[in-house]
Amino acid sequence: MRFINLHTHHIAMDHSLFVLNYRIGHDKVIDNTHLFSVGLHPWDIDQNNDLFLSKLEQFLTHPNCIAIGECGIDKLITTPIEIQKKVFEQHLQLAINYNKPLIIHCVKAFDELIEICKPYHNRTSLIVHGFNKSENLAKQLIDKGFYLSLHHNLLLKPDFNIQSLPLDKLFFETDDNAHLLIEEVYKDFALKLNMELDALKTQINRNFETLFL
Repeated sequence: MRFINLHTHHIAMDHSLFVLNYRIGHDKVIDNTHLFSVGLHPWDIDQNNDLFLSKLEQFLTHPNCIAIGECGIDKLITTPIEIQKKVFEQHLQLAINYNKPLIIHCVKAFDELIEICKPYHNRTSLIVHGFNKSENLAKQLIDKGFYLSLHHNLLLKPDFNIQSLPLDKLFFETDDNAHLLIEEVYKDFALKLNMELDALKTQINRNFETLFL
């Protein structure tokens, strides 16, 4: 049984199962020899959105493309929120059309995210990646139907009780940290969860099989 790294920007040098993330309009080369996800990141939205989305769709039938994204809403950038919402909704529709989970980037826009996604939860799987916000927000998102891929920095929050979250809604990732091994992430979360490492691996593998296999 392998450690699963749901979201990374680097090819892993260990024996983990990892999902490489690519950004249409930003990444010049997409290596489809590994499992990957691909989407139009909010940071890359510009006047070429229709062209980018058309190019994105060309990758979605590849057998190693197992998810769409990351995509979403980011209130810290200058792109108007209405344009971001439109592009995000296009990704939601692609997720339904191609029967693939959606990996979501969300910054300071969780109310908007929850509202937009209401009609989609029973039609596709939605995963908020890199989650490192509050325990209350984590529970709210899970209650609304989202999965969470947890950021390692979440372990630095002393008031966050990870044990309060349902394990069948969680994943782990290394995101853009090229020096962080997913095995170390699992070990640290297993300590916080007060559970055996193998038991945690088993649960996350089960979650992965539910969504992706």
